[in-house]
Parts: sequence; C-alpha cells; structure tokens
Amino acid sequence: MSDTPDITTPDFAALVGSRLCHDLVSPLGAIGNGVELMRMMQALTPELELIEQAVESAQARVRLFRLAFGAAKEGQDVPAREFAEALAGLAVKGKVRVRTALPTPLPRPQVKRLALAALCAESALAFGGELAVGQDSVCALSPRLKLDPALWEALERTEAPADMVPATVHFGLLAATGPVQIENAEDGLMIRV
Repeated sequence: MSDTPDITTPDFAALVGSRLCHDLVSPLGAIGNGVELMRMMQALTPELELIEQAVESAQARVRLFRLAFGAAKEGQDVPAREFAEALAGLAVKGKVRVRTALPTPLPRPQVKRLALAALCAESALAFGGELAVGQDSVCALSPRLKLDPALWEALERTEAPADMVPATVHFGLLAATGPVQIENAEDGLMIRV
C-alpha cells in the first residue's frame, strides 16, 4: 500500500459540502423573497425584521460555507465582490466587523484557504472585534482574543487538532490545504495562507 495520495480520488467531503450548500441556496432565496413580499404588503414589525435578519445571515453563511467547505478546482476564479459579500455573513450578528482588500478575481483554491482562515480567525473574536481579509492573509483584531492553544498550535504544525469537533473542523480543513503562518500581536493575530 502506497503512502502517496491518489490525486484522482475525489474529495468527497468537499463535494458533500458543495451539494449541501447548493441545495440550501434555493429554499433560503425563496424565504428571502417571501419576506421581501411581506415587507411590501405591511409595515415593518420587530418580528418581520428579526426574520429578515435571520434569512440574510443564513444566506451569507451558506455562501461562505460553500467557499470554505465546497470543492475548489484549479482554474476556477471567484470575483472579489462575491467573496466579500460571503464574508459579510460573519458580521451579521454585529459583534464582528469585516473589512476586505481583495483583488479580482481570486483563484478558487485561494478563496477556500482564505474562507477557512476567516472562520478560524472569527473563533478568536468571541468578544467582538474586526476581521480584515486580504489577498493572502486574514487578521483578527481585538483587544481581547479567545485563543485555544491546541487549535492554533496544531494549525501552525499543519495538523488537524487532536480533539476536533464540528465547531472547529475549519482548523483541520485549513491545515489539510497546506502550511500557514500565524503571527501574534498585542491586539490581534494574522494568518498568512
């Protein structure tokens, strides 16, 4: 048995991620359209506003998850605007601000790495802060970061965390895409992908 990976074997996890996100986009879009029609027919109520925010958050998260967890082939590009709109899903709850400085278009595999890094960085911003995403880096900026050393040390060693759970799977997936550099500072951290 060879230790060399078979590059012809499909990445089933990424294909499943793509399929799930694809199948969720249509119903979420229909719900969003329904909410928009309701807004046209009646005054905005706190309940309707809550539903609208939940739908917007879900739509943005699904777009980001498709980029982070879906299939990413060489030769595919993602417009910077599309990626920035997906990243905005991280800011919907109001604790995190997102800032992007992206060229257009970006190679799809690079977008996957940046999206996974953004999810890792978001986990450090449990108390709020700013997420800055550039062409090859993601910064989590906050006077108070929440860092789980086991997750960050494994990522720096390009390994999956030992006790990975669904809430931290992005750390293992980012490590599987190749090496990253992590730079810690007093008011934040930077992940170079």
